[in-house]
Amino acid sequence: MSWSWAALMPHPPIIVPEVGRGREREAAATLEGVGQLMKKLAGRRPDRLFFLSPHQPYSMRALFMNGAERLSGTLASFGVPPSEAPAVSFDLEAHSGGELAAHLTQKGFAVQVDAASNLTRDQGTLVPLYFLRNAWSADFPFPLPPVLLASPIGLDPMTAFKLGEALSSFDDGGTWGLLASGDLSHRLTRDAPSGYSPAGKKFDESVVKALSSTDPGPLLNLSPKEVEAAGECGLRSVMALLGLCREAGKTIDVLSYEGPFGVGYCNAISEF
Repeated sequence: MSWSWAALMPHPPIIVPEVGRGREREAAATLEGVGQLMKKLAGRRPDRLFFLSPHQPYSMRALFMNGAERLSGTLASFGVPPSEAPAVSFDLEAHSGGELAAHLTQKGFAVQVDAASNLTRDQGTLVPLYFLRNAWSADFPFPLPPVLLASPIGLDPMTAFKLGEALSSFDDGGTWGLLASGDLSHRLTRDAPSGYSPAGKKFDESVVKALSSTDPGPLLNLSPKEVEAAGECGLRSVMALLGLCREAGKTIDVLSYEGPFGVGYCNAISEF
């Protein structure tokens, strides 16, 4: 067997309590969605975890795949007191990804493999890992399985969707979970970190509609200018998730969506 589940998570450091210091409560719906997601994943720790993070290194017109032997990083730079730093720090086993890279190459995808062991600037990986580690801590002496990191940012949206389709036929005999990490529009309000654009709301509504229907159409119908104006980072992660689930004949359950801080956050899961 291969894929056990596929999920979408946002990655703002502020939702981690040691970082937010109370402000995480301003994203209450997002935290509720994360909680629902973790309940669904409790007891479903896969043998390997495939992360799509837009904050991994960029490869033009290719999927970047992290071939580091070990991964480490911390969210302590976001203002966590030294006494609490261990709670937001990670040292974990990396998966080489050789078989998956070969599978995707055979399917016609450009894959660039390089080593990037330091995750400190990759909140796209570290924030979901924080919650996954807590969800699996009671069942395993080593809560997190080997993690394979990749960035789909160099792919156009349709290629990212086809990447997900290609993932559906991958089977190395173990169980895999796909964590598609990504925030949605960063331009939802006048005080948003990237400024305001009316394209932000349209983009986020299209994401939720596409996930709810397992149909990439609402996103593929957006023009490149609309996507750029939305100021997103999660489109390609979402498209890969859609491709995997649609090809596997699975539906996607949207657990939460909201736009606090002027940024769209969505939690969703497909259980295989």
